[in-house]
Amino acid sequence: MPEILKLEAVSKIYTLRRGFFARGRPFYALRRVSLSLSEDEVLGILGESGCGKSTLARVALGLERPDEGQVLVAGKDFFSLPKREQRRLRRYVQIVFQDPYASLNPRKKIFDLLAEPLIIHKLCPPEERRARVAEALQQVGLSPEDMEKYPHQFSGGQRQRLALARALILAPKALILDEPTSALDVSVQAQILNLLLEFKERLRLSYLFISHDLPLVLFLSDRVAVMYLGLVVEISPARNFFELSHHPYTEVLLESVPEPDPRRRKKRRAVRGEPPDPSQAFSGCPFYTRCQEALSLCEKESPPLREISPGQWVACHRR
Repeated sequence: MPEILKLEAVSKIYTLRRGFFARGRPFYALRRVSLSLSEDEVLGILGESGCGKSTLARVALGLERPDEGQVLVAGKDFFSLPKREQRRLRRYVQIVFQDPYASLNPRKKIFDLLAEPLIIHKLCPPEERRARVAEALQQVGLSPEDMEKYPHQFSGGQRQRLALARALILAPKALILDEPTSALDVSVQAQILNLLLEFKERLRLSYLFISHDLPLVLFLSDRVAVMYLGLVVEISPARNFFELSHHPYTEVLLESVPEPDPRRRKKRRAVRGEPPDPSQAFSGCPFYTRCQEALSLCEKESPPLREISPGQWVACHRR
């Protein structure tokens, strides 16, 4: 299927400083990440906090320029294009942030918040904006009368609906969902997820769904990419995820999922060692110091992503 979004060998390095006069140290947030998102697909990005998921979202959205690699939107190298063409492509990939309380400007009315993307992208004349905003509000289950309110007058779940309406008002082809339900109650989470599934079917949207919640990622996704220390260590189909032989780090994540039935609980393996320093470049596998299956080769040579079964790619010397 056609690819809406593609990252080719993308790296992002930040500079850390401990003082004003201190020499900066590099922080490797992304290390040669390659991913693609096709039409009508949900690609889940899974990993623990600090593995580079949110940096990946900012780079994919064009908010951060990668230090290496390319970001392709609709087949075009986004950062090599002139500003005018970049603005045109931005409407095709939108984002819904994690915190619904911080993603909406508290000083603006809902009409102004939702009409702003239309103004920036010059998509409709002023006399048609109220109708477009009203339509977007109804699309996410809110009332057109809500456009005269302020964000503090809504609950967390309603604010996330507003953030979703702001993203959808540009008629994008893909949404980047950066843990869009983690700040919400469980019942509200279910409502937002059902809304996302409805939009995927009705509007044929593609999602880049970022989360550290494995069951949630498997529920929503067609494929799952597992990240560790800025690297993609595995890409697997979600439909038979539990039947596959995984990267050792993915197996640790699977064992960390709580099992409510005490009769089915298994003894978890202790994860030894410490992760490498992300401010240092390393030549081997990033999971080497914690892996119970490590070989001497793992310390010296970084394993490439290779296909070990149809649709499953794993970066491990033992797989």
